Amino acid sequence: MQFEMLAAYSRFIVRHSYLVLFTVSILSIVLTVIPLILHELPSFSDPIVGFETRGTTLAHRFIAWENLNDETRPSKRLAVNPKEIEDQIRMNRTYYNKTHQDRSRSGRRRPKKKDRNKKNKMVPNITGLEKTWSDYSELNISDGHVHWGFGINVTNEDEHAVLLKDHSRKQWLSLKNMQRIADKPINLNYASGTCGPPISDYAHLVITNTDNSSLLSYKNVERLCKFQSYLVELGGYEYYELCQRTTHSEDICCPVWSLPNYIALISGKDSCVNLNKEDVKKAVTILKKCAGYFHNFTLMAACDLDHCNVPKYCTQHNAVYNLLFYLIDSEAFSPLNNAQKFVKNTMLFLPLPRSDTVLPYYKKLENSNMSYDNLVIPAIDFGLKNALFDIWIIEDTWLIALGGIFVFACVWIYTRSLILTLFLFAAITFSLGIAYFFYVYVFNLHFFPFMNLLVIVIVLGIGADDAFIYVKIWKMIGKQLIKDNVVYQENGVLDINISSAGETILVQILEETMRHSIVTIFITTLTTAVAFYASYVSYIPAINCFSVFAGTAVLVNFVLMMTWLPISVFIVDVKLYAKKKTFLDLVHKNVNEMWENIRIVLNRFTIICVTKFHIAFVVVMGALGFISLVVVFYSPGLHLPDSKQFQLFQTSHPFEQYEMQYRDKFLFERLSKDLGTGTKMPLRWVWGVKAIDNGNHMDPASKGHLVFDENFSISDPKSQSWLLGFCARIKGQPFYQQTLGPLLPNCFIESFKMYMSRRCIDNIDKINRSPCCETSKFPYKKEVFDFCIIKAMESLYQTPRELFMPGVAGPKFLRSAKPPIIAALVVEFESIVPYSLSYSEMNKFFTEVEKWTQTELENAPAGMKCGWFLSDFQFYDLQRTLASGTIVALLLSAALGFIVLIPATLNFVTSVCALTAMIFSSTVTIAVLVINNWKLNILESVAISTSAGLAVDFSLHYALSYTNASGNKSARVKYALSASSSPTAAAALTSGFAGVFLLRSNLLPYSQIGAFLVLIMTVSWTYATFFLCSLLHIVGRSSIKESPSRERKPVSRVNSVSSGVPNLESHELEHLADSNRTNVTHSQSPSSVSATTVVLHDDYKTPHCKNGKNSIKNNIIVDEND
Repeated sequence: MQFEMLAAYSRFIVRHSYLVLFTVSILSIVLTVIPLILHELPSFSDPIVGFETRGTTLAHRFIAWENLNDETRPSKRLAVNPKEIEDQIRMNRTYYNKTHQDRSRSGRRRPKKKDRNKKNKMVPNITGLEKTWSDYSELNISDGHVHWGFGINVTNEDEHAVLLKDHSRKQWLSLKNMQRIADKPINLNYASGTCGPPISDYAHLVITNTDNSSLLSYKNVERLCKFQSYLVELGGYEYYELCQRTTHSEDICCPVWSLPNYIALISGKDSCVNLNKEDVKKAVTILKKCAGYFHNFTLMAACDLDHCNVPKYCTQHNAVYNLLFYLIDSEAFSPLNNAQKFVKNTMLFLPLPRSDTVLPYYKKLENSNMSYDNLVIPAIDFGLKNALFDIWIIEDTWLIALGGIFVFACVWIYTRSLILTLFLFAAITFSLGIAYFFYVYVFNLHFFPFMNLLVIVIVLGIGADDAFIYVKIWKMIGKQLIKDNVVYQENGVLDINISSAGETILVQILEETMRHSIVTIFITTLTTAVAFYASYVSYIPAINCFSVFAGTAVLVNFVLMMTWLPISVFIVDVKLYAKKKTFLDLVHKNVNEMWENIRIVLNRFTIICVTKFHIAFVVVMGALGFISLVVVFYSPGLHLPDSKQFQLFQTSHPFEQYEMQYRDKFLFERLSKDLGTGTKMPLRWVWGVKAIDNGNHMDPASKGHLVFDENFSISDPKSQSWLLGFCARIKGQPFYQQTLGPLLPNCFIESFKMYMSRRCIDNIDKINRSPCCETSKFPYKKEVFDFCIIKAMESLYQTPRELFMPGVAGPKFLRSAKPPIIAALVVEFESIVPYSLSYSEMNKFFTEVEKWTQTELENAPAGMKCGWFLSDFQFYDLQRTLASGTIVALLLSAALGFIVLIPATLNFVTSVCALTAMIFSSTVTIAVLVINNWKLNILESVAISTSAGLAVDFSLHYALSYTNASGNKSARVKYALSASSSPTAAAALTSGFAGVFLLRSNLLPYSQIGAFLVLIMTVSWTYATFFLCSLLHIVGRSSIKESPSRERKPVSRVNSVSSGVPNLESHELEHLADSNRTNVTHSQSPSSVSATTVVLHDDYKTPHCKNGKNSIKNNIIVDEND
């Protein structure tokens, strides 16, 4: 039935080729254009979106926790203070009444908007982000933080501070009024303390030296002063427009926060240009004397206002504090050795916002040499990683295009047809476009991670490989059928090409080509697609979306290769055929001769190696395979990521150098909240909310909605007693951090019990507090609890901030209930475990607390059984998911590949051998990556999980060639090698070169996928060629089956010849011209006769005819009884 359908399809293509091409073109164009026009194009402005867990146990809790916090906002369903609900209702009623009164007064008159618009018209801010950053700086300055604050405490300014500020402002005004060149911004290299301290929200960079001298030497300070002047002048007008100023009216930028400028402040100089050796020496002495005060927390951020018990010279302009905390690396003047004055690295803060707005300045800095004399800038933090990645991910597509050009040239030379090559690349483009259509409208996915762009490289290699297979089979069958169906004249065989054949031959050629190519292409496509779809088991949205898009693109490419490609080849070779000698023909001839020589040498080399050294190959490569299993799964194993920061650029890039090498060298970064290290892990238990993530797990922006636990009841007396005991038992656990002072909100039941123990009659106000007093005994009745808890929480929120700081712990009240009732409950304490990026430490902590929690909940009453434990486990959950999900996807990919192998080879032993080669290819590749310090992050996980599917292709080709051959096992191995070694090498070379071009990318994901492609192609071809064939040479079996050409009864020479190419694939068409190859048996006797008619075009003339003599008749007699 399938052969009849294929014959009918082939006949339809022959008769209506242009109609089919037009139909497929229109359909492909429409499906490609629709999502590009009607759907918003993907943006990569935040490349790490989707690099989180969704669907895991902890991920469900994270999302439920986020939704719970979101629901406590004033406009949502929950409130932490019941009094807020009353106040909100009162405000809404007041607003409604006022609005209603205004409307009744105004009647139907509409106010005039013209004058009001003029009145409220805003004056544009011509200084860009000046106002925003100035306001932020002012907020930060008034923060009042004691030691780690990033601002000056001005809440208690004395007369001296006011006088100092006035004096500084007069200095600024005098500088402003100085004569300067018109229309040229001033960037003076001056030192001033009026712009506050440096903060991490300013653009900053690291400066180091190349001669291993201390940056606190006079010469280096002098060079730093000149270097910072160069950095300021480099920015030009852009720098002047974006720089921070003290007030909105000032025209002069804040000075650079740098080592030379602070030394100038300590020395009383107005510029670092005026520094001398004595000034630098004096500053070093002050730093040595004051470092001890800094490290014992006596010298703080606001000591310049005489609030600290330290010498006066340590507090001037906060210079010493800012130098040690922000500008000098922590190895100098360290607590262990205050006299260590050698400074290797220094931080320099520019008065520019750390945001996308400084991109023009960064471009100028990047184009400079970023050095001055012996000073260099190795690391930068401008807050531009995402913005720059968004730009470079588009710019670096030229590398993908370069790989495409290489593949294009290979296909063009191979097919000798520019039109056919263009048709092929159109099919590849349509594959991506149609896959995107299915991605958006069929799978309804709106999140498009940047990793999906890497599918272009994969489809490019697969499409080219499929084209090579199909074109090779088309040419081979076409030549075979035409050559065996013509009458030999006296002057030799006629030069007949496919375009000269009649409809019967053309249908037969097309049918046989599709019959043999469709099987091979389908099997290789299925194994690759299955490998990609196997990654869908991951719990990371970016990996899920990549697996869907990549798998769909591969399948769509197969469909187009079976529809678009046959039509294209037929039209080019038949309809548009023109026998002209072109330059490309000469190139093709030379390339073919060179390739033929290489192919023969390669085939002979591989055959000799395998037949003579097969035992050595099996032992050595098998040992490497087993070693790779140990490396990957035992020791050292897959390295889990040890940084929250996802690496986007090459390691040598200044942005990555800052994150990887220099960030931890400075105290302000090591102690920042963003890093999180050093803080204690919270112990957090939640009741009343189900740990359910009902959002779309494939869309990071979809968080779903909060689901309440209907069985939750804290007002039940049993629940009250159990919760009180639960909080007491927590404090007896080894992971609990003992805390001094009252913990009012942490476990509210304890505070509530204390509240209820007060006297019923207030002796002063004579207020009767019943029933919320000592007459009610714990556990309280449900009615008493519901009534008194509202009073207790209102009283708690009136507690002074020294005793009670509102947080996330405590009951959450439902606003819609009247009176409000507790809908959710949070109990929170602090643990003794510090936050860590170590997987083992976090896993031990989570396992211990989770196990204890589950044991406690087993004995809880019905209203408290559905609680759950949570802490800051986001990064730990990502590590755990990558570790387990990658291995599962890898094993699933290998298993599905084996399932494809069984029906393809119909031989269990051959399939097991191919599976072994595939597994070793995959594990050796992964082991090499592990040894090269690959971290198991998102992209690495995708590469590793798909390695089995990509490695199985070459093993599959050899297995099919071996299965189709007959004779003893040695002869079958020789046939498999002669048929498959050269073409698989060409396929590996094509895909490998597509990856080679990506190695030069500035982006780490591009270069990583390029390295992975090169490695997996090299290793999988080597193992398929030498290990698999050697293994088959040892454990394979002989085959005594007859040639398929003899098994089928020939009806005609056409059927005989087509049957003589059994299960034909591109790798089986490359035969050696020696005695070891398997020949297709057919007769070429010129005396053969047949009753089969081969119809040629009427206008075809043989080049041997003269003046119409000896012209070929339309009916050519060929042998039927061969």
